[in-house]
Amino acid sequence: ISSAKAEYPDASFISAGDNVGGTPFESASQQDNPSIDFLNALGLEASSVGNHEFDKGFSDLTGRVSQAADFDLLGANVYERGTTTPALDEYSIVEVGGLKVGVVGAVTQQTPSLVSPQGVSGLDFGDPVEAVNRVAAQLKDGDATNGEADIVVAEYHEGATTGDDTSTLDEQVAAGGAFADIVGDTAGEVDAIFTAHTHRTYAWDAPAPGGGTRPIIQSGS
Repeated sequence: ISSAKAEYPDASFISAGDNVGGTPFESASQQDNPSIDFLNALGLEASSVGNHEFDKGFSDLTGRVSQAADFDLLGANVYERGTTTPALDEYSIVEVGGLKVGVVGAVTQQTPSLVSPQGVSGLDFGDPVEAVNRVAAQLKDGDATNGEADIVVAEYHEGATTGDDTSTLDEQVAAGGAFADIVGDTAGEVDAIFTAHTHRTYAWDAPAPGGGTRPIIQSGS
């Protein structure tokens, strides 16, 4: 990270979630404070939440974890139970090379089946693509009162699942599921798509709505 920042001083360090939970003993035994301290030291600016952020429950995420983290924790598709009221920040604006970059976070809709149900009993996890599209449209609607961004990137804690790291984008999309929805249905207002959760490594140029391409990336585990 430090080397990359030296080479690209205008770059921003962002994450697609699972920054805590499922960690080595050295961090897990200390409530993941070492991991959070490490990410703070590296200058992480914004991150979607992953399912592991809910391992110890929503109150732990919004209390202890949020207070320790110097970075924004984003979940546009996480709502207060029975409502469409966001339970977390939906996006963050980071300055990169004089541009405002809107980072929109969303977590896998399967989160309630991956963590203790009691810890997320007050939440609904909606369609991540629908949530990202809603926020991206807001950030590019020309209304400065509701947030504006020159560039919008999506941080999905969800990703490709089929085959291995030699598989192609077409193969992954043909498999259907959440990743196909991300590739095909993420709105044109989103300029780049970062994914996670499935521990794959890929960097594809995917067709973008209206023509051209946009990057879809996952950086392993």
